[in-house]
Amino acid sequence: MNVYLITVEDRSGVLARLFDAAARRHVNVAPAYGLSDGMRGLIALGSDDEAGLQAAIADAGYTATAIELVVIELENRPGTGAEVTRRLAEAGVDLQIAVPVGMSGDLVEMGFGARDTARLRSALGV
Repeated sequence: MNVYLITVEDRSGVLARLFDAAARRHVNVAPAYGLSDGMRGLIALGSDDEAGLQAAIADAGYTATAIELVVIELENRPGTGAEVTRRLAEAGVDLQIAVPVGMSGDLVEMGFGARDTARLRSALGV
């Protein structure tokens, strides 16, 4: 699965514009994440309909960078994040994104994306 990373000017309505464009194309957006520093925003969107999502992003007037998301299940306990990110750092993985994508009982599904997906997969053991 790919997520599409979009860099935008931080202003009201940007996310609504993207979701409206997706709705017009009947594209279900999930997952969706956003952050802002008050000047710029970063939005990461995913969908089962990647072609439709790419078209919706273009319809809204934005460009996006595709990042392959590698999803793994981790124990939902203190220290798990430290263990995984330390292992990735020691393997020289340059992370672009790390986001929760689901949860089941005592497991959390985490999605990781990196510039070198093969290195990321190797470090995660998948």
